[in-house]
Amino acid sequence: MTNQTSKFCRTKIFKATKETTGRRPCFKPMKMLATIPVMCFLFAGSAAADGSEPVVKKLVQAANPVENAVLVGRVAADGMVLQLELEGSEPMWMQMGNPLVWGEHQPVADERYHVEVKVTDPATKTRIPYAGITFAATLTETGKTMSMSLPPMWGSSGLHYSDNSALLGDGTYAATLTVDVPTFQRELKDKALWSSPVNAKFHFKLKDGKLTEVSEAIP
Repeated sequence: MTNQTSKFCRTKIFKATKETTGRRPCFKPMKMLATIPVMCFLFAGSAAADGSEPVVKKLVQAANPVENAVLVGRVAADGMVLQLELEGSEPMWMQMGNPLVWGEHQPVADERYHVEVKVTDPATKTRIPYAGITFAATLTETGKTMSMSLPPMWGSSGLHYSDNSALLGDGTYAATLTVDVPTFQRELKDKALWSSPVNAKFHFKLKDGKLTEVSEAIP
């Protein structure tokens, strides 16, 4: 949480306490105080996601995503939490061909990694479906770029969006996740929820195929 956000939260808590001191119902201030951590969480997460650069976290020991999934980062933005992970490529049961037929897709030679994104509603702790997800990245040392759509997938961690990729090799990645407006219906009170595309930035670095740097993740 930034110093500015922290100051805002302390000011709000003081104001809520001062204004309600001496009044008979004590439950009203408690209600206000209970909502403040959520507000601060969203403000802090939005600052990390909308426009500002992610905070770099150097790993004490290089992590091999091919052996175990590695958390690249987690941010809050516009009422949703986006989590980016990197792991080894894996076979998938999917529709292929023309006409489409269900079958087993085995990773091809250059598909070393599996890019996985989890998008969650923090209010209900529910994974958000029916959203188009795009992963775009630039290798800062060379300027090479890539972009890929991540289709929805079901696995041991539940609903997520993912696909296999070779990425761009070793180097420092400036990555952006874009979440399009989910296409499901909403109750009228939620009509403004997730009504615009959401972007979140991530940083990670690969050396000899292992992650040496990632982005600081919110709790």
